[in-house]
Amino acid sequence: MNKPIMLKFIICLAAIIASIAAPLILDSIYWTSVLTMIVINCLMTTSLRNLSLLGEFSLGHVGFMCLGAYTSALLTMKTGFPFALALPAAGLMSGLLAFVLGYPFMRVKGIYFVVLTLMTSESIRLSAENWRSLTGGIDGLIGFPGAGVLSIPVLGRIDFNGFTEYYYLTLTVVCTSLFLLYRMEKSKLGFTWMAIRDADKMAGSLGVNVLGYKVIGFSISCFFAGLAGSLFAHFEQALGAQATAYFGVLTSIYFLIYMVAGGKTRFAGPILGAILLSLVSELTRSVEEYQSMVIGAIAIGMVMIIPDGLISIPEKVRKWRIFSSD
Repeated sequence: MNKPIMLKFIICLAAIIASIAAPLILDSIYWTSVLTMIVINCLMTTSLRNLSLLGEFSLGHVGFMCLGAYTSALLTMKTGFPFALALPAAGLMSGLLAFVLGYPFMRVKGIYFVVLTLMTSESIRLSAENWRSLTGGIDGLIGFPGAGVLSIPVLGRIDFNGFTEYYYLTLTVVCTSLFLLYRMEKSKLGFTWMAIRDADKMAGSLGVNVLGYKVIGFSISCFFAGLAGSLFAHFEQALGAQATAYFGVLTSIYFLIYMVAGGKTRFAGPILGAILLSLVSELTRSVEEYQSMVIGAIAIGMVMIIPDGLISIPEKVRKWRIFSSD
């Protein structure tokens, strides 16, 4: 095993150990809740980056998260679905909508695609806000259960209604999702997405079904957003769709900032960006009216000073040291 691969393995192992140990070390319900939201944000930001492999950006990713959240909550509340089935159902619902919308949406590029995703997100949010008989309307949806008791092989039956237990459940789902997204990126499918991003006409001339691969990429990205929505819903156990709530446009902008600030050129970049800027958001909660301004200022500063994102800092330091030694 060469040194770069060994270093990546050590960093990944250290991150997993730190994630597992964090709630036990902090021993705080508050910080365990914050960590749970950070982990969910990591999944959302990374799934958004998956779409960037096609060369597209979305300002409506949170809409598919909203759809997944309400799907999971309604299934457990009104049909008695267990969380173990509601979770994948939420992802499938978001992925299915993206698949249906993908064919018309993926025929346009750039700002036109951004506008279409933004309109879709707002349409989903407004539907949830005004469909009182189904979603509770502006009063929100409350009274649906948490994850409940699940049977885990080897570990047996575990009650995931506790904050710490639910954190570990969320961490497991998110780590599994991140692994799948990483393997897809490194597979033939991922290379095809990047070929389409770099030269879609050339890829099409070589027999690649450009539109089909774009739709698949869009659907997969939104599938994982739906999973994140389900995890969010059963963590909060209450949902609201007002413009100022979690599913508003500002949250989509935050996810985009997390991705760019962390560095979208590498898989770990959005994860790093989501962790650090989520912590900044939490630490600036006492000055909530200036919170967006602080995040925006940090994002602008990073883009100007470190255009490749936080993930590029070690490489820049290494090059600087080599240059200095010469």
